[in-house]
Amino acid sequence: MVTAFEEQDLSILIVEDDEDTAEVVCTLLEDAGFKASAVDRGRMALKEISNRAPDLVLLDLNLPDINGIEVLRSVRTHSFLPMIILSGYGKDRDRVQALEAGADDYMAKPFSPEELVARVKALLRRVEWTPKPETHLSVRELELDMPRRQAAIRGKKLHLTPIEYGILVMLMKTAGQVVSHDDLLRSVWGDQYRGDYSVLRVNISRLRQKLEENPRRPTYIVTAPGQGYWMPVAR
Repeated sequence: MVTAFEEQDLSILIVEDDEDTAEVVCTLLEDAGFKASAVDRGRMALKEISNRAPDLVLLDLNLPDINGIEVLRSVRTHSFLPMIILSGYGKDRDRVQALEAGADDYMAKPFSPEELVARVKALLRRVEWTPKPETHLSVRELELDMPRRQAAIRGKKLHLTPIEYGILVMLMKTAGQVVSHDDLLRSVWGDQYRGDYSVLRVNISRLRQKLEENPRRPTYIVTAPGQGYWMPVAR
């Protein structure tokens, strides 16, 4: 179930040093019903995030003072604010670096205006999403409290991004069954991500670091070679 949200109540911060790009993105988001504002420096972005608490951030990597990865890592030390990278760097290693640093999504420039708005809305829906009718999921020592959107393993609270939470819900609800790569991508990211396995691998790796006693030999998120991932109900 997706909880409805009103775009006009949500604010988006654009961190972009190219004035023309920032203006285009601001106009695009305002036309879609969001409140949008822009800054052109990483340090200004950190100050705005601290003072204004936007609902989502669109972040360029190539900033004149501190780069976008540093901004992202700084934010992730204290917040799981939804963040989408907008960058002229389109290589896989750049995408992987940003995702490993905590980005929820990555779009290479030039991008489709319609796709940008769709991805912003999709990420905001995931943040607002509360699965029903279940209120609690449990697989061995892993517990998920859905109304509070909290997860814990062996009694220790897990700090999850919205994407990681979505993956965990999908795997726990289908525990004991293999979930294909494309089914996970479609469920958590949306149809436009079908076949984008690098973004899935990075987030699975991050989840394993948080869940597993030995991430190299996972027992909660197990790879089904050539198929997808699954969560065994017994060790």
